[in-house]
Amino acid sequence: MIDRIKNDLERIISSKDTSQKLPEDEYSHMRYPKLIPLMRFDVKQYRIEGFGHLMTMHTTTKMGMELLTASFMPSAGVQVPYLLIDAMAMKKKRCDFVEYYGCGHKDLDEDRLNEVYERYKDLPDYEEKENWYIHEREACSLIMSGDQERLVAMVEDSIEAYLSAAEESSVSDAYRKELIAFRERTINEGNPSSRTLEMLLGKSGSVEFMKKVIMPVE
Repeated sequence: MIDRIKNDLERIISSKDTSQKLPEDEYSHMRYPKLIPLMRFDVKQYRIEGFGHLMTMHTTTKMGMELLTASFMPSAGVQVPYLLIDAMAMKKKRCDFVEYYGCGHKDLDEDRLNEVYERYKDLPDYEEKENWYIHEREACSLIMSGDQERLVAMVEDSIEAYLSAAEESSVSDAYRKELIAFRERTINEGNPSSRTLEMLLGKSGSVEFMKKVIMPVE
């Protein structure tokens, strides 16, 4: 499932004339611990003209867990939600998160996102532990488990709808400020990957990674 979603994502992004893959840097291939790695992280970054930044991170572990994360940061101020995708596979367990965060902005373009939500809302909800960011998500977010084929289709349709909405949305300088404020809250209050990133990069390194790679704002 992870490979299919990763390939679909790369295909969709490469089909966009406005996207440019950025050169590899010190974050492109990380591992923990360095001597005998139990976890490996392959990171790719893209600049999407008129939109902002995309990061993908493919994590594999010796314990058999595989995770693909995609962070779509509309740092040009395009009025679509910040999109975070997580696809996880471990043994027979499969779940995909399509998380939209409006960051307090009131004029977001979500019509296409709602259409995808209606298409897949019948999938089984994935039960999460209570946390602050759950209540910050837009109602069209999909936190789902269940049939693998439909999960893959859900992620692909979500990406297509999101990028289509972004191409037609207007830009707001006020929204850029709200994105920065939401990023600061994410750094200060944490998210599911915070502990892993601090273990890998240290406290200050994880903050820098958040600002430069996961959620950069132009």
